[in-house]
Amino acid sequence: MAEQLSPSGKLDLSAVAGLHADLLAVSDKDVTVDLADVTLMGALCLQSCLAAARAAKDAGTDFTFLNMTDQVRAQLSAMGFSPETLMEGAA
Repeated sequence: MAEQLSPSGKLDLSAVAGLHADLLAVSDKDVTVDLADVTLMGALCLQSCLAAARAAKDAGTDFTFLNMTDQVRAQLSAMGFSPETLMEGAA
């Protein structure tokens, strides 16, 4: 069973340390990140998620996003990513 993380609000500079710690805590497991309550995905949190997705890919574990809002999708797109490229750990 996948570990589920459910961040909320703005994933900006003030959220990076907490998100990074949460991702490290489940780095050896299948992970599902529920973004239903996320209103903003900043570049540094995106970078943390990308690193976690790449590490999961290298470890042979699953890393999945659920319930990504259109607003967060648009923010990812503005930074050159899609949900699919992010989950694959590739730009």
